[in-house]
Formats: sequence, C-alpha cells, structure tokens
Amino acid sequence: TLTNRYINNSNIALHLTMSKPKNQHVIPQCYLRQFVDPNTPVCYEPYVWIFERGNKRGKKKAPKNILVETDFYTLKIKSGEKDYTIEKTLSQLESEYASVFEKKIRDKIPLNNYEHIVRCAFVAVMLQRTLKQKENIESVFEQVIEHVGAMEKAHGATPKTSLEWRQKKENAHRLSVIQMTPEITKILMKMNLAFLCTNKRDSFITSDAPCFLFNSRLQWQRFYGPGFMQKYVEVRMPLSPEISICFSWVNNLRGYLKVSSDLIHEFN
Repeated sequence: TLTNRYINNSNIALHLTMSKPKNQHVIPQCYLRQFVDPNTPVCYEPYVWIFERGNKRGKKKAPKNILVETDFYTLKIKSGEKDYTIEKTLSQLESEYASVFEKKIRDKIPLNNYEHIVRCAFVAVMLQRTLKQKENIESVFEQVIEHVGAMEKAHGATPKTSLEWRQKKENAHRLSVIQMTPEITKILMKMNLAFLCTNKRDSFITSDAPCFLFNSRLQWQRFYGPGFMQKYVEVRMPLSPEISICFSWVNNLRGYLKVSSDLIHEFN
C-alpha cells in the first residue's frame, strides 16, 4: 500500500522498470506543467515563463527542458554500477500525485485518506529534492570531513575515516530524500491542511524551491530558522497559479478557501 511505501517503510525496494532514466528532474514535470502559459499558441509546445532573480525579462521553456540534472537521484554503487531505484520510486509517487491533482484538487473536491497520504508524501519529497537542500547536506558533510581530516593529520593517522565520510557524502542527498520522506509525511498528516484559492485577478507563482517552511514570528531575525515542531510554523507550496497549500498547527484552516490579493502577494 502507499501507506507502507511512503510512511512505514523507509527502505528502497521499488523497481518499476529496467530502463535507465539518466536525465532526472530536480522539480518534476507533473508539477511544472501546472504553470504553463495558458496562452501558448496552438502550434507551440506548452511552456512556462522563467525569471532569474533580479531580472524582469523572462524566458520561455517547456517543462521537460528545465530543472533537469544528469543522474541527480542515481545511486553510485561500489562496483561502478548505477542504481536508478530512487528516480523510479519518485516517478511513481509523481504519477499518483498528478492523478490526485487532476481528479480532485483542480476541481476543489475533498480528498479521501489515501489521496491525503499521497498529497503529504509528495510535499515531503518536494521539501528535500531541491538543489539548495543538496548543497546544505553536502556542506554539513564537508565540515565533518574537514574536522576528521584535521584530527587524523594531528595524530599522524591514515586518512581512513575522512575518506569513508567522503564516500558517504556522494549519495547523502539522494538517500536522505527516501529516508526522511516517511517521517516528514507523518508530521504533515498531523497538521491542519488548507488549499488556498485565488480570485480571478491574481496568481500564485513558483520557483526552483517551491516548498518551504515559514514562521511569521521568526522572519525578522537570523538566529533561528523555522522547524516543523514550532507552534507558528507553516509549510507552504503553490500547486498551480490558482491553488496553494498551507500546512499549519495553530490556524485551524481546512479545506478549500478563497484568499485575498494581499495574502497571495505575501505568499509569492
């Protein structure tokens, strides 16, 4: 069941096909397709508009051509072989999420328990699969490697432990996507979930890190970042230009709710 696959079992055990999907999306196509320009000419492939930070001039690109990396989720095994299990596992979750969005969320229909699990698992993965998260994890490993290496050098020891940590770093982000998904999914399932819906004048926008934690009580200081167990934390992610989700502990917001232009502007 999906519950066992994404919540109770953190082992990687799903092999869907024998193909080797080397070109892998950091942010999945099923998500990006919701943001294609509705005014795309009939003779063109649907595209999204991309704006670099600080640049008001946009570029048009098809979802299949953006946020793609070679072997981003491919595990590198000691024998030199490549394991595509994570990419195939994510592909199945993406397919199930896309079905839930098309059949229920787009038309603002309440989700059943199974669909809610799919929704939470997809958000849990989206929190972790970004390039920024990869950089954060690898930065921590680099600090450990540096300290361990310094200790080995100071004691005249063979650099064995630091080498082991460097080898672990290679797959650290890939494995964390799978290992952390069950725990984050459990947390999200306990939180209040609201689908925030726009009026016809305004739209939600997205980015290469579409899912994020936000705590309004911490936004003006730099000492502490938002965390799941903080009372006022929210987990936000736009699902389309018309709908964004918000998980929270305090605000008893549930279901599909229309929001003001000011709130849409704040989210964006």
